[in-house]
Amino acid sequence: MNINALPLVQIINKHELMSHRNINDRQAIFELVSKYEDMSITGSVFLSEKDYNNLINYYEEEYLLERAVDIADCAIAQYGFTADFYIRKAVLLIADEKEEYAMGALDQAELYAPNDIVVSLLRSEALTSLELFDEALQLLELLKEGANSKDLSNIYVYESLVYEAMEENERMFYSLKAALYENPQSKDALERMWICVELSKRYRESIELHERILEDDPYSYLAWYNLGAAYAYYGNYADAIEAYEYAYIINEKFEFAYRDCAEICYELKNYQKALRCYQDTLMHFEPDEDIFLRIGQCYQQLGNNVIAKTFYEKAGRMNQFNDEVWFHIGECYAQEGRWKKAIGFFKRANKLDNRREEYLSALADAFYQIGDYKKAEPLFRSATEVAPEQNEYWLKYGFFLMEMERYEDAADLFDEAEIHAVDTAFLYCKSVCLFRMARRQEALFLLGDALDENFEMHDSLFDLMPGLMQDSDVQAIIATYQPY
Repeated sequence: MNINALPLVQIINKHELMSHRNINDRQAIFELVSKYEDMSITGSVFLSEKDYNNLINYYEEEYLLERAVDIADCAIAQYGFTADFYIRKAVLLIADEKEEYAMGALDQAELYAPNDIVVSLLRSEALTSLELFDEALQLLELLKEGANSKDLSNIYVYESLVYEAMEENERMFYSLKAALYENPQSKDALERMWICVELSKRYRESIELHERILEDDPYSYLAWYNLGAAYAYYGNYADAIEAYEYAYIINEKFEFAYRDCAEICYELKNYQKALRCYQDTLMHFEPDEDIFLRIGQCYQQLGNNVIAKTFYEKAGRMNQFNDEVWFHIGECYAQEGRWKKAIGFFKRANKLDNRREEYLSALADAFYQIGDYKKAEPLFRSATEVAPEQNEYWLKYGFFLMEMERYEDAADLFDEAEIHAVDTAFLYCKSVCLFRMARRQEALFLLGDALDENFEMHDSLFDLMPGLMQDSDVQAIIATYQPY
């Protein structure tokens, strides 16, 4: 099937079905919240443990941690003879950086569950947050005695938290490696291993570890994902893509795998495969401005600007302050030769971020295309000031000056460019400027320097000034530097 012909309706309808499916869940929680608020007003709150947990989950997901703690306190008042809600309260307080209060909740939980390892693990996390690292490690060391493999794996995961806080990344890696040795299916360890490897740079060991895990459990999507990340670090992109594909085939709800796979494909200029990954992401997850932007870029690279603009506009409706969206729409119009439309969108992008050299350069070129040279020139100059180390913007400005037949200004510009950036093209361009100004000896001397520095680039000389192909002095000096 032609990827450009994939029906947008199919994608949108799928998303709408997902949205309808989620509406019922949202409606139920909103009704529960309303019920709780009404009860709070009357001062008589009585809910099931499940409802309390759902309310806590809701407020926690909305980052209203103090409100979630209030719900936990209501639950404790009603179901205070178990450790469960004390533990939930402690988790919330730790997340809200109120570790000392969390300790109090854990003390209460311990009264009702004196041998519950979860209480001790949370205590180690609270100690870690208070930067009492030695105490946290001592507590975890005591917990290791007599622990079974599953508990021991969890202990090592919490130990990795301590080492992460201490910025001891290698010890963090080996704690997680130990956790996976005890329980290769530990989701917590596998999830944390990705960032741990990023920090510790233990990519080679990560490959060996996850390949060993996959030998025993080929359906571990997190192991495939971590393996893909390690392969990508070493530039083994084909293996990385395959690993990411296994990850999301095994778990079609694993969003990171789709996105990371798509990113690699995009960087490799495999836009059709990248587009399929992004479209699969849309089929399974709520869209965001980034995914619409990326889909638009894929379509643009595939030459379908009409659909590209459709997705850019979707991204823009989600966030009108996303400068990249308006810039890429401008690019689409520029590619179509609709320069005035392009200028409007480039201006909008530049207004949101006037320190992006590509925006300034694109706007300059658009003004140049419609013959408004007075507006174009200061924008070309601004691009070189924002990114003086990037040769392309010096060259664009220089070419503009040459087009205006301002050869002396262009020659001076290429001298300035050499102070900030490195490119033999500056020498070739300045040589052409000198030829145009009838300063032949200087031009030939500079051409010799350019040929000595990069002979392969000499054809650009004739692109800029075709008449030099018949210049005997030029041909003689080229022959002098011709490599054997």
